[in-house]
Amino acid sequence: MRVLGYVRRSTDKQAMSPETQAGLLRAAAEARGWDLAIHEEEAASGKSLDGRPVLAAALDLLDAGRAEVLAVAALDRLSRSVLDTAGLLVRAEQEGWHLVALADGVDTTRDRDPLVAHIQAAVGEAERRRIARRTREGMARIRATGKHMGRPSRIAPETHDRIVALHDAGHSASAIARAFNAEGVLKPEGTSPLWNHSHIVAAVRREQVRRLATA
Repeated sequence: MRVLGYVRRSTDKQAMSPETQAGLLRAAAEARGWDLAIHEEEAASGKSLDGRPVLAAALDLLDAGRAEVLAVAALDRLSRSVLDTAGLLVRAEQEGWHLVALADGVDTTRDRDPLVAHIQAAVGEAERRRIARRTREGMARIRATGKHMGRPSRIAPETHDRIVALHDAGHSASAIARAFNAEGVLKPEGTSPLWNHSHIVAAVRREQVRRLATA
């Protein structure tokens, strides 16, 4: 299967790096037997599909039948807009190609129903807004009392940093947990072996508390 892997280099220093994106795509290609060609876009915004010539060229190749799949490490590397994601899914269905977003569990080569990707994108946006709101409310309470809340994290520093980077790049807590379980990322000793939504949210909130405390 001919696959175009799209990698977007963001100006956001906390975003998933191009190297990480490319590594995830190559690992998937090896596991699934893809004929992969990676296309990298430099310093592009994720707010819109406009102004991205590399992505535009990749989409033209897909429409022309030069490849069957557009693959990304995560949906936010294409766009953080539910409307744009929906438009890409409609285009893919009309032109006969597929979309795969590894971290979000979206794979229209296995499930042609675009509802899955719509839901993933919408849930991701809602979850980011909900976490941000709860964090702001919590910080207001902490600052009012002058106290510090929360227990020290037992997650390995490199794993914590990766959680924060993935979340800042737009991944939902559920998507991060699924990716960690698929990769076999280790959890602290004495805890359940599998990651879930609550573990990721707790790590994100600790980081948000730290950032606000040092701001």
